[in-house]
Amino acid sequence: MKKKIVKSAGLLIILLLLGVLFFFPVYWTIITSFKTKAQVFVERPILWIDTLYLDNYIEIFRKSYVATFFSNSMLVAVSTTVISLALATMAGFGLSRYHFKGNKIIKNSVIAVRMIPALVYTIPYYIIYSKIHLLDTMTGLIMAYISFALPLAIWLSISFFYEIPDELYEAAEIDGCTEYGMYTKIALPLVKAGLVVIAILVFIGAWNEFGLALVLQSSDAKKTLPIGIASMVQTHKDTPSGSLAAAGVIAMIPAVILSMTTQKYIVKGTMAGAVKG
Repeated sequence: MKKKIVKSAGLLIILLLLGVLFFFPVYWTIITSFKTKAQVFVERPILWIDTLYLDNYIEIFRKSYVATFFSNSMLVAVSTTVISLALATMAGFGLSRYHFKGNKIIKNSVIAVRMIPALVYTIPYYIIYSKIHLLDTMTGLIMAYISFALPLAIWLSISFFYEIPDELYEAAEIDGCTEYGMYTKIALPLVKAGLVVIAILVFIGAWNEFGLALVLQSSDAKKTLPIGIASMVQTHKDTPSGSLAAAGVIAMIPAVILSMTTQKYIVKGTMAGAVKG
């Protein structure tokens, strides 16, 4: 009994330490966003403040394109997620349901493409986009993000669709259900939790992406939030720590909302992803 108590206490302490280690940078960013410049640059770090200094947030919206960066990132991330999810579920449904010659080769090729570093494609994308006039456009960036999001999305879709028993499809086929009907009325509702997991992964990947956006987008009106925040450092003689922290807090908002509203789906989706056969 004592051993169990000691073991549980030890595990709790480890989890608390890991929690502090994980959440402290987030807490530090939030508290820094409400500090004055004098409070930021002090010898002894201030861990708690009594009054909230809102000028950092006011400044980034007045003197920078943060609102534009945020809307650009939201447009790109949402568009990438919706289109990738639609294409990935169709591909995943087909590859999991139909067993044809070369099926395994296609599935393995999908995940092999995902393993190639994104930076390898940066120069080819730049050259191609410069020829077809897609540089510094939201359409071009969305297309590039979709191409990187699809392999993982398809692979995960296959694993979720594999969980559906073949007997359900056979029963639906006997009842006269079409293949499209099986896809929309049977398959998609049954893997809803898994689709939420895919959507979150694709959205966060597109929301946080830096390398491609840095190369493909040049004007302030077309930059995404990660690039916009980085450009704030370059356009100031001294690093505006408070303003950068405020921009960082704004960048966290979608991730926080997603984690709070989709937690039950994440748990279900991660438990239902084992590939059979």
